[in-house]
Amino acid sequence: MKKTKLLAFTVALAAISPFAHADLSEDAHALKQDVKTAGKDTGHAIAHGAKEAGHDIASGAKVVGHGVASGAKVVGHGVASGARAVGHGIADTSRKGYEATRRAVKGDDKPAQ
Repeated sequence: MKKTKLLAFTVALAAISPFAHADLSEDAHALKQDVKTAGKDTGHAIAHGAKEAGHDIASGAKVVGHGVASGAKVVGHGVASGARAVGHGIADTSRKGYEATRRAVKGDDKPAQ
């Protein structure tokens, strides 16, 4: 009797096993697809965030670069304007000095124009 019960149990288990296997296989496949989808979505979200951060950094760097360039341009123009004024002052002084020297040497009393 023990052998018959064991044999019946083994046959029943063998008959049910493919159905159980198929059900587990479907569940495993569904789980695998869910994990793949979640991983893909996470990767896309990270890539999108990194892309946005990169664009923001590039935009900020451009603004800073343009600000530095504008500042350098203003400073350069200031230096050039100052140098021009100094140069004109020296030229004017030299011209007046030359004219004064010429008048003194020639005995000319007319002032320089």
